[in-house]
Amino acid sequence: MTPMIDVVFLLIIFFLVSSHLARQESRIPLDLPVADGSVDQPPPSDLFTVNVLPGGTWQVSGTEVDRPMLDRLLQSHHAEHGPDAAVRIRTDRSVAYGQVEPLLRAASVAGLWNASFSVYQENR
Repeated sequence: MTPMIDVVFLLIIFFLVSSHLARQESRIPLDLPVADGSVDQPPPSDLFTVNVLPGGTWQVSGTEVDRPMLDRLLQSHHAEHGPDAAVRIRTDRSVAYGQVEPLLRAASVAGLWNASFSVYQENR
């Protein structure tokens, strides 16, 4: 009975830590682009978030990544969750599309087609 209780406690700790990291990803302060409308959908469980900072650098889970590392992470995400896995891009509104396009291309090459952008919708 004791080993089973130990496993349950380890699972609880694992889920607490992983849920904290998932929430932390969307708390990186960015001035999101403004949109006229948006679609509110619950985030899928297989969501992979990439933040594009004002300088054009990419961050995944709070860590700056370069193109080869991003390629490996996207391929790993595809291998783990399949081609329908979601990629969310959070970018500062001052970032030019030319700095976001390689990210979209990398997701496409990795076999991930389900990409979305986080935006800020002004209240009218």
